[in-house]
Amino acid sequence: MHKRFKSNMVMGLILMVLFFANVSPLRAQSANFNEKDFFNNLKTSYYHLSDTKINNFVALVTSMKMEMFASKQWKNAEIFPLQLIWFNPDKVYLTQRGVPKIKDDKYKEYQELLNGLKMQIKGILTDLTRFYLVGLYQSIHPDYVLQHNEEAVQITFSTEEAGTITKVKYLIGYNGQMILIQVSYPIQKKQIIIYPKFKTVKDKWLCTGWKVQTVEKDQVVSGYDLQIKNSFFEGVWVPADIILTVQKADLKGQTFYDEIKFKNYLFNQPIQLNTSNAGQK
Repeated sequence: MHKRFKSNMVMGLILMVLFFANVSPLRAQSANFNEKDFFNNLKTSYYHLSDTKINNFVALVTSMKMEMFASKQWKNAEIFPLQLIWFNPDKVYLTQRGVPKIKDDKYKEYQELLNGLKMQIKGILTDLTRFYLVGLYQSIHPDYVLQHNEEAVQITFSTEEAGTITKVKYLIGYNGQMILIQVSYPIQKKQIIIYPKFKTVKDKWLCTGWKVQTVEKDQVVSGYDLQIKNSFFEGVWVPADIILTVQKADLKGQTFYDEIKFKNYLFNQPIQLNTSNAGQK
């Protein structure tokens, strides 16, 4: 396993162990903690698109790998096979666009690239919604449990879908900044740990990416680093490029790269979505 990949995971686990070991007794809690002020800080400190005057957007999507294919196939890298549609606050759809004619012997390669791009986008939409589109405050389940000590605040809650229970833990600083998220799947004995990153734009924290480690039976099996290059367009911050760096424990020494690219953002469009032809995530 890559040394940096392993060391980042160890640091995160140590941080969680130290906090979770000290948070549960009531005597460890800070007498000065105000839950209402904490949630207000959490609600107002982050930059998220649902808090702007944007009702919807449409953006074209491609990837670095798709650009390479398009350059060879059509002599034009500016081919965007997908379209991302967002409706305020949390409806996101990914639709497929028409492309120029593809040679029969290249169609399979195109479909593999297209399906891979779809999977990448769908794989990051949960965190993109949580950290950028809607905001962390809105992602907390109403039936949460809050605990805290002198160092940080822990929020836990569970969700259930199709009989599968998912347990979620948020570790947050007193200033409202998210430290990490742990998503557990008890049946699969699997955990996903997310370390978000932010930068300050005026008086808000804007998400610039996150790191993820997947742990199965106490072993790190994969991880990736996601970096967002944001652009200020028509008065709002939007993702322009998302750079992915992926490592897997069973493929030691190998690192996989790709870049998802967004273009031609259109805001507040008079559109009605035909959901029979769109995939919502």
